[in-house]
Order: sequence, then C-alpha cells, then structure tokens
Amino acid sequence: MTAGIALTLATVAGCSGEGSSDRAAPTGATSPAPTLTVAATDYLPKPAPTTPIAPAVDPSIVLGSALRAYLPTARTVPSGWTLDTKYGPATPSDSGTQVLSGTTGLGPAAPCDVMSNMTIVDGEAAYASQQMRSTDGAYAALVTVDSFRTGQATKQLAVIRDFVARCPSYVDKHVGTGGGDVETHLSVEPVDGLGDEALHFKIIPQGAYRTNETVIVRIGDRVLQFRCTSDERGRLPDMESLARDLAKAVK
Repeated sequence: MTAGIALTLATVAGCSGEGSSDRAAPTGATSPAPTLTVAATDYLPKPAPTTPIAPAVDPSIVLGSALRAYLPTARTVPSGWTLDTKYGPATPSDSGTQVLSGTTGLGPAAPCDVMSNMTIVDGEAAYASQQMRSTDGAYAALVTVDSFRTGQATKQLAVIRDFVARCPSYVDKHVGTGGGDVETHLSVEPVDGLGDEALHFKIIPQGAYRTNETVIVRIGDRVLQFRCTSDERGRLPDMESLARDLAKAVK
C-alpha cells in the first residue's frame, strides 16, 4: 500500500523556488501565510510490509527488490535534484520478495474524505520508492514504481479518474489554522505522450495552504508516481517534464 502523507500546519520560511512553474501564489498576504506542510517523515520511503502474502504466478509482477532498478540513482537523478538524505541514508525502500494483496481503497464505496490520507495509487502487487530533494532546497519529492498483476494497472488509473469524478472535493478535518477544517479540491487531467497513459493528479486545499501534485505514468503493468508539494508561494517544479525523465527508466 502506498503510505499516506500526514498534514501538519506550520509557518514556513521562504524558499527560493528557482526553476519552479509560474503557478499563482496566494495573494493578499503581507507576511508568510500558514501552510499545509510536510511532516518530517512524510517523504521517507515506506517500510517493507510485515505480513507476507502467498505469491501468485503472474509474469507481470516485478518484485520490489527488482523494481529498485527503475528508481533514480545518484548518477541518473534529474538535473537540479539529488537523492534526499535529510531524514536518512539515500537508499530506496521496497516490498522485497513479497507479493501484496492488491486491494484498493478508492472504490465506489470509499468516502470522499479517504483522500485525507493522500494515498492515490493503491492495490499494487509490489513497489519500490526513493525520496529526492531539489538542490535549491525548495522541494521534496517521492518517486515510487509499483508493479501490478496483469491488467490491474489500467484498472487502477480508471479507479482514480472515477474517484475524482465522484469526489471533486472533500473536507479535511482539523488540519487548518487553529485546528479548523479545510475544504480541499481534487482534479485529474490526462497527460499526452507519456507512457501508455498518464494522469496529473492535484490535491488543492482552499486558502493559504500548500498543494500536492502527483504525475502517474502507466508503462504496461508498472506505474510510476512522481509526487511533490508546492513551496510556500504555491509554486511547483515542472512535474510532467520531470516525470517524463523518470519514466524512461521504467520497463
């Protein structure tokens, strides 16, 4: 399962944001506004699961220990980025030799506020992940490659599209200023010419809060996720271009 990202509230000092897109920054503020920022452990690669599940015979499944080969390394990391060692060694995490259950939490019965845990891609058979940070310190990012059973990756992207169509917004409880609720909008758009299909997924809290975006790329039965949180001025790097570079390694 893809680990959820916790939301914490903090006043964030300015980041340079060099190389960011020109996403509109919050207006009308004369001093740094409170933002939904990333907790210290949010971008750490998720730990290996503790409950093994009996492997099924499916040639589409690439085990987590092998998926590491698709992740960026110190040599292949995109220009302007580095492997993140802020919270630990720059080593990836993966599901090892286990095959996971393959359930998804975004199905038709899921409440809209299930997205408060920020788990987007779910139901994978195996995964590997690596954290990165922009060299100017403005952005933290998480790269994950998931392996699915035959045909399930296509279904997973359809589940994401259906979830956003059903739940274009939700209320995130007790994460705003003073513990208030925050209305949060969701959007998903196709990305042309990237993998077999790709989506640009956005989590957009209303107010002076950080957005969180993920470009999701399907290559056969593998899925690459590139996730990043905006800086305190609402800017993000060129997500789709970076995902395009990272996806070249996935086979």
